[in-house]
Amino acid sequence: MATASSKKKDLLRISDLARLTGVSPATIKFYIREGLLPPPTLKTGRNMAYYDRSFVDRIRTIKELQRKRFLPLDVIKAILDRDFSVISQREIDTLLGLEGRFYEEILFAPGREPIPRSRAHEFAGIEREQIDYYVEQGVLSPVVRNGEECFEGDDVTLLETLAAIQNVGITDRLIPKELAIPMYMKAIGDLARNELRMFTRAVTGKVDDARLAEMALAAVKLAEQFILILRRKALLKAIQELREETDEKDTKSVAGR
Repeated sequence: MATASSKKKDLLRISDLARLTGVSPATIKFYIREGLLPPPTLKTGRNMAYYDRSFVDRIRTIKELQRKRFLPLDVIKAILDRDFSVISQREIDTLLGLEGRFYEEILFAPGREPIPRSRAHEFAGIEREQIDYYVEQGVLSPVVRNGEECFEGDDVTLLETLAAIQNVGITDRLIPKELAIPMYMKAIGDLARNELRMFTRAVTGKVDDARLAEMALAAVKLAEQFILILRRKALLKAIQELREETDEKDTKSVAGR
């Protein structure tokens, strides 16, 4: 009968996975929750788990597809699982063909120094517990650099934005993160997935590779402007509708006296 020690032979702890892949333990746990990674190979307790070597390759692939290919997690899962009901092989080839300038311009953050996770709460002026929550929800994605978890690129901008939101008085006490973050993540995630599917299905087999990256980059930038303006208009419309509803209630109240 195999002993616990023999079962753990050649298996890795989550800290080993983090060291070998440059992906933080919190992000690895997030991948498992989202179904991008299978459950641990062996669990010896509530908080102790071990993983086989296949996790290293799969995590590296996820990291490549997410950070360098800019793909949503459900599309990454479909690629890894070869689920062609979500995305076809030709569409996968289209996405993976987007090399060079497209990804460099999307992810490039000139002059931005990485922020160690241990100092992120000081940098943003928010509680450590909030930083942990944003990581758990996939808002922030720490990477491991020289053995230390840190935030870089867009995550640094997000930390600055979170700080600015709190500084104007919109604190966690006023609007709990548990209420706001899932709402934003779902809405934006659904939008990104639908945009990606619409774009890849539209261009696959119709646009040559030489133009594809340039077209995709322009589409991302223009869509951001389009969404920003539409959201602003939608907010103004919602405010007007709320005002009209309030006026109508006040009128009925006066008439009923």
